[in-house]
Amino acid sequence: MSGQTSEAIAYVEREYKDLKGRIEDQRRVVEQLHKAEAYADEAEASLAALLEEEASKLRILNYLRTWRGDKLQEMPANRI
Repeated sequence: MSGQTSEAIAYVEREYKDLKGRIEDQRRVVEQLHKAEAYADEAEASLAALLEEEASKLRILNYLRTWRGDKLQEMPANRI
C-alpha cells in the first residue's frame, strides 16, 4: 500500500509542477499583452501629438501666408 501512496504523491507533485509551469506561462503571456497594449497606447498618443503639431504648423503657415498676402497688397507696386 505504501508503494501506491508514494506513486500517488509523486503523480500529484508532477501534476502540481506542470500546472504551476502552465500558470507561469499564462502569467507571462498576459504580462506581454499588457506591455503591447501600453506600447500601442503610447504610440497612439505620440501619433496624436505629431498630428496636432502638424495641424498647428499648418494653421501658423496659413496665417503667415494670409498676413504676407495682406502686407504685399499694402505695399506700393514699385516696392514688390
